[in-house]
Amino acid sequence: MKQNLIAMIYNISIFAFTVFIPAFFFQNVLAQETNADIVTNANTINNSENLTIGNLIYENKGEITSQIVLEGPTVQTSFSSNGTIRNGITSINVTEIGTYTTTPRANGLFYGEGEGVITGKNNEIVTWSSQEIGTITPEKKIKFNGSIFFRALLPVGSNLAFLDNKMGVFTFEVDISKKTITKVWNVS
Repeated sequence: MKQNLIAMIYNISIFAFTVFIPAFFFQNVLAQETNADIVTNANTINNSENLTIGNLIYENKGEITSQIVLEGPTVQTSFSSNGTIRNGITSINVTEIGTYTTTPRANGLFYGEGEGVITGKNNEIVTWSSQEIGTITPEKKIKFNGSIFFRALLPVGSNLAFLDNKMGVFTFEVDISKKTITKVWNVS
């Protein structure tokens, strides 16, 4: 009986998260596209006009470097990538390493949490942490959407300092050949 009650509460929570919360926050979405598949700027405002998804600030391509099964069905995955961070008209080439855990959930969803380090060419260091929900696409890719929080560490006046305490939303895809693509938009 207790397990059935917990399962019912969990399913109601997932339903509310996937139906009501996005409808509340993302009622008026305007997108500017460079082609049919890539969104480079999205402005999203809720009724009280206090949430804005802004410009694409980071994108990278990389590959999975290792996977380890933890407890039960939870998998820890590490990756490395090369990418570009944009601060206005300035583009900064960076490298990144990251690790995230993924746990299967109901209805084919995956829940994940991650951490990583981004390094600039002048030894600038930015760390990040994330939470994400993923699905398997018809093309057999795993696609995560989530939130990411940045912290700039060194040096204080670096090109990447603007990321300190910045929040973003992102997509992260892994294809069947273990190649990754990440895109991050700033949130203000």
